[in-house]
Amino acid sequence: MLRLPVTILALLLALAAVARAAEPDSWDRAYDAATGRRFIPLQLVIGGAWDGERTITYPVGTFAAWNEHGSVWVGPKNWTHPRTGETLAVYDRSRGGRNAADQVFAVRKDQVAIGRVADSRFGIEACDQEAKFPLGLWSQGESRSFEYTCWYGGKPRTMRTTLIIRDVDFDYGGLKHSLRLEWLLRDKDAGRELDHRFYVFAPGKGVVNTR
Repeated sequence: MLRLPVTILALLLALAAVARAAEPDSWDRAYDAATGRRFIPLQLVIGGAWDGERTITYPVGTFAAWNEHGSVWVGPKNWTHPRTGETLAVYDRSRGGRNAADQVFAVRKDQVAIGRVADSRFGIEACDQEAKFPLGLWSQGESRSFEYTCWYGGKPRTMRTTLIIRDVDFDYGGLKHSLRLEWLLRDKDAGRELDHRFYVFAPGKGVVNTR
C-alpha cells in the first residue's frame, strides 16, 4: 500500500477542498450573467436551504429572517381561504416589536410571486393573488404590476402592486447572491400610494434589510 508523506497528503486534501469550493453551488447556477436573469426560489424569500431545483418547492419548518424585525415563517400548512373557499398551502409569518404583525402568505397561481392572503393589520379580512415577493425567473431591472382583491370589513377593494428588481444578484456586505427588490402598493380605485419599500434578500437568511 502506497503511503504518502504527511505534507503531500495535506497538500492534496487542501487542493481538493479548493476545487470543491470553486465548483458553482445552486445559488451560483441560479443566475445567468449573460442574460441578467435569475431563478428566485421560495427558499430565498423565507431563508430555507435550496438544492437548485428550478421549480417552486415548499420547504418545511420554522425560518427566522436575519433582520431588525425578527420575522419568522412557519409552514407550509393547509388553509381555507374565507372568501374563495380554496384550500391553499400557506406559511404563517409573524414579527414582534413596534410593527408587530401576524400574516398568512400563499404562492400565486401563476407562481411568479408570493403574497398575503391574510393580515392582522389595517382591517384586512383576506386577499387573493397578491404579489409581495417575486418567484421564478426575473431579470435585472424588470418591473411587473399585479392587480388583485382584498376584503376590508367584507367590502372588496382592487389593489395594485408593482415589483421592480433593482439588483438581481449582488454582494450585500459579504452575503453573495443577494437580491434587492422595490415594492409599491396602491389602491387602484383611489389611485393613491399606500406603501413603498425596498427589501434585500440573501441565501439562507431571508430578508436581511428593509427600508
